[in-house]
Amino acid sequence: MSKTQKNVVIVGAGARGNKVFADLISRFDTGFVTRGVVEPDEAKRESFRVRYDIPEENVFASIDDFLEAPRFGDIVFICTPDPTHFSLCKSVSEKGYDILLEKPLATTLPDSLALLDVEQTYRNRIFVAHVLRYSIFFRSIKEIIQSKRLGEVQDIYLSENVGHWHFAHSYVRGNWRRSDQAAPIILTKSSHDLDILFWLLEQRVLSVVSYGSLNYFRPEHAPPEAAERCVDCPLKDDCLYSATRFYLNEEPDWPYSVIAPPPDSLEARQKALEEGQYGRCVWKCDNDVCDNQTVVLELESGAHATFSLYAHTADNTRKVKILFERGELAGDLRSNDLVISHFTGKPYEFREEKVTLGAPTDSHGGGDLQLLYALHDHLTRGEHEEIITSLKSSVTSHVLAFLAEESRTNENRKLPIPEIFREEEDEPAPAETAS
Repeated sequence: MSKTQKNVVIVGAGARGNKVFADLISRFDTGFVTRGVVEPDEAKRESFRVRYDIPEENVFASIDDFLEAPRFGDIVFICTPDPTHFSLCKSVSEKGYDILLEKPLATTLPDSLALLDVEQTYRNRIFVAHVLRYSIFFRSIKEIIQSKRLGEVQDIYLSENVGHWHFAHSYVRGNWRRSDQAAPIILTKSSHDLDILFWLLEQRVLSVVSYGSLNYFRPEHAPPEAAERCVDCPLKDDCLYSATRFYLNEEPDWPYSVIAPPPDSLEARQKALEEGQYGRCVWKCDNDVCDNQTVVLELESGAHATFSLYAHTADNTRKVKILFERGELAGDLRSNDLVISHFTGKPYEFREEKVTLGAPTDSHGGGDLQLLYALHDHLTRGEHEEIITSLKSSVTSHVLAFLAEESRTNENRKLPIPEIFREEEDEPAPAETAS
């Protein structure tokens, strides 16, 4: 059966809009077709236009220009810097477009909750790119939990191993390094993870407490000889975090390709390291987000869900461990492996069951591509209601993230979860009750 075509306009021709969504749409039969782009950077805009053969009349330098043009798209993908998400989503909603919004919804809790009113007012549909839900890895875990074949969940542990190199790139030198310019890392990086915990368990969260700090990427840990910039540093050939060793190559993809505007080249990357944010010493940047953080959620069943973010890891992956009544499940998202250890009642004995999921097709355990498939089916046939990351089902993760950060910055206080849903209809309460 042929799919009903849905025309997409990409707002933001950066790594996610260009190298992920538009690229996947061009290579797979998702039912989506990229028909337009909004991008203020001329070089990125032109590169996107050429790469995806976008008509000149559907290429815009500003959101205002796009919204004033005759409508030609069905859904808008907003893939811009985090602080722009709320205003762009509101403006696009006013024109009645459906929206796929990159996380986070917004960089403040009031704005995140206000989008619920925006969606209700303009009667469009806002979806959130919480792509982990769509991966076969987490969908398989959800099926195991729901089957009850291991009994009830007693506790769950989820870790996000950011990877030392990824953390240095994005959260020390990069665009998410400061809470005042983006948002706390528990929101910008890990609203994914809080969404997964809430979605997997489908339980009311009673309270949240969080611990964390910026422990390592600080000036006092810089070697005495370290320069302000790696290009000038006598340690640049040996330092673990040398920007010259990391970025000066011909690798065409993220994270190397984002430090300089197109057309990407070694010369452009060299200039970026000499002048831009990615060439700075990791111990001498203006970063302030945590390089370690743990959040503990108290659930209505009495179980606890613990999430931990770690910067200092070798691999860039997520790992999960779930303790059930009759067994233990462990999994690694990057390897796409699940192992169940069935209890036997005997000391040091268990029956091991391996769940083979196959190699993922793209990042996030294949979740990016599977999101596109599921979203198209949902828009055209109303399918996948149980998994779809609607605005309503995604906002809880943001409430948890903001409360976790409040706990962390206020002596690790245990905070109760406010009544953000009406009991009788499970509808979001007005914003003021969840402040």
